[in-house]
Amino acid sequence: MGKKAFFTNMITSLLIATSLIFTAGPASGAKLANSDANLSKVVLNVSNMSCSGCVSTIKGALAGHAGIRDIFVDISSGKTEIYYDREKLKDLTEIEKAITDSGYPARITKILTPEDLRKEQDMAESKAEHYIASVNGYDIPRSEFAMELNAARQRVRKVYGDHTLKTAQGRTLDNRLKAQVASRLIEEAILLQEIKKSGYELNENKLNSELRKFIKNSGKDENEFQQSIKDDGYDYDYFRKRFETRLLVNGYLNEKVLARASTQYEKQRMFASWFKNSKLLAEVVYYDRDLEKIALNSSASGSCCAAR
Repeated sequence: MGKKAFFTNMITSLLIATSLIFTAGPASGAKLANSDANLSKVVLNVSNMSCSGCVSTIKGALAGHAGIRDIFVDISSGKTEIYYDREKLKDLTEIEKAITDSGYPARITKILTPEDLRKEQDMAESKAEHYIASVNGYDIPRSEFAMELNAARQRVRKVYGDHTLKTAQGRTLDNRLKAQVASRLIEEAILLQEIKKSGYELNENKLNSELRKFIKNSGKDENEFQQSIKDDGYDYDYFRKRFETRLLVNGYLNEKVLARASTQYEKQRMFASWFKNSKLLAEVVYYDRDLEKIALNSSASGSCCAAR
């Protein structure tokens, strides 16, 4: 496996069809005015969503309800967040019913008061300088995001030229790269927390053995390999850390999650089901609001069904 494939695929090739990237965790909402004393938020788990047509249908179903200020729909995690004026919208079961009646079964999972929202925003603003998001309390360092984004941009420039990302289309592509990187780091954090809860660990000898094999298969000696890693935009210590993470994830999935599967199709189906449940249970909060908007737009892009 080449270095580029190693960095763009989150797990082994048998899982590619589950499409881990191009999605993001649940939204934490746009930046909202602290002066709005009645602004609250309700979070719902919503089933059967698959594309931007689903998002349009859900928003249309809520269009006639007084007090709704904003709606954020995250297709990949199956979650919808609605900001509303609690003085104008008192019965939240109406929202739950409206979404369900539109064809997408919904269930309220969390309600945040105005005070809860202020605390959430204050925390995000205090952490945004050093972290992009949190997954179940684990903060994802901005330094990791910057390293991965820089490498992704470098790959694009090598193929299409140095000025590619400076055009209008290039800026759209750059936003897609940001969404991919953020989503990959968030989903990896979800996987790692599942692994931590299980107690599964990677043997140090296996790590060193697999790393030596990986370097040998590259056709380079260790010094040449380290230089090639730097040329691709990565620090070698960071590469080693990422290699260990990928090896840990692959080992856990193959040994614990997919062990009973006998075909590639079964492995893909089992993983998709297992990871969907993990994502539904994950509490994801973006500290970087601009990145959150980009990730949500990427999640909802494209349509496989007509808006109803």
